[in-house]
Amino acid sequence: MEDPVATLGTLESIVTLQTLGVRLVLVHGGGKPIDRAMAAAGLTPVKVQGRRYTDEATLEVVVRVLRDEINQGIVQQIGELGGAAIGFHTQPPLPVYAVRLTLECTDGERVDLGRVGKPRRVDPSFLAAALKAGQIPVIPSLAISDDDGIWLNVNADTVASAVAGALKADAVLFLTDTPGILEDLRDPKSLRPRLTRSECESLIVEHVIAGGMIPKVEACFEALDAGAGRAVILDGRNPFALLGEFLGEPAGTEIVP
Repeated sequence: MEDPVATLGTLESIVTLQTLGVRLVLVHGGGKPIDRAMAAAGLTPVKVQGRRYTDEATLEVVVRVLRDEINQGIVQQIGELGGAAIGFHTQPPLPVYAVRLTLECTDGERVDLGRVGKPRRVDPSFLAAALKAGQIPVIPSLAISDDDGIWLNVNADTVASAVAGALKADAVLFLTDTPGILEDLRDPKSLRPRLTRSECESLIVEHVIAGGMIPKVEACFEALDAGAGRAVILDGRNPFALLGEFLGEPAGTEIVP
């Protein structure tokens, strides 16, 4: 999403697929725009084990950027490209509900992340109705707290896996900034086109799968466990990668049970 050309190409692919009758749901995050908005507001991002600590001031920025700026912008772009989409920056209630997330440290203590959540349930009724009406639901990486009904900041990959599971989607496709899972990050030809869960777990232990790729792989596991048919990690910088999944020219890495 930091590259306007790649973003436009991806949205053009999405509209093309919608025109061909493919039913799609789009989930997005917005980490870097949130960082810039926090800097403009005089706030300093704090990360705990790779996750953004979200106090009340940070949450206000997160909601504004994700819901009122990025979500609205994506819906508008899809419309300008001839597609039909519905976002969550206006009236529709967000269908994702979550509980507060805490992390366990090596000493066994739990670390509070503030207003950060983990999806517990997804109400598929609105999404199903939107899909039946020929619209693409565009969902920000936010959730409603099951405890107090207030916003929670949620990892976008985790939201995507929860939505895919709730809809029993044929596939969940994670767009990232690499060709997929590489055995050697310096060599695109080392791409692993297909990996089992046990193979992924071994590659994590060996530090081949590391950093931001770990939560994406874990989100693939969660989506498959919840009922999604397939889980694939694709290079979002290549606008044709998404089309290739539907035209018999798959790319990226497929994760299988």
